[in-house]
Amino acid sequence: MKNKLLPAVLLGAFVGGLVSLVDKSTRENVISGSKKAVSFAKNPDELKNQFSNASNEPSKFEQIKEEILFWKDTIEEIRRNNPELEQSIIDAKDTFMKYRDQKHLN
Repeated sequence: MKNKLLPAVLLGAFVGGLVSLVDKSTRENVISGSKKAVSFAKNPDELKNQFSNASNEPSKFEQIKEEILFWKDTIEEIRRNNPELEQSIIDAKDTFMKYRDQKHLN
C-alpha cells in the first residue's frame, strides 16, 4: 500500500485554497498580490529599490535606542547640575521605603 498522506495533504490544501477564494476580499487580495509578484518578476530592480529605500529609514529599535540614550543623558545632566535635587529624591525614596516597611510589619 502506498503512502497517501502527502497527496491527501496537498489535495486538502488545494481544496481549502479554492474554498477560501469564495470570499471576495480574499480573492481581490490574491489577485493584487499576484499582480505585484508578476511585476516584481519582470522588474527585479524595482523590488531591490523598494527594499533599499526602506533600509535608509532608521528602524524602530534604533529610534527607541536613541530616545533612551537621550533621556539617560538628560537625567545625568540633571544629576550633575542639581546634586541637592538628587539628594532630595533619594531622601524621599528612603522615607517612602521606611513607611512601606512599617506598613507591612503592622
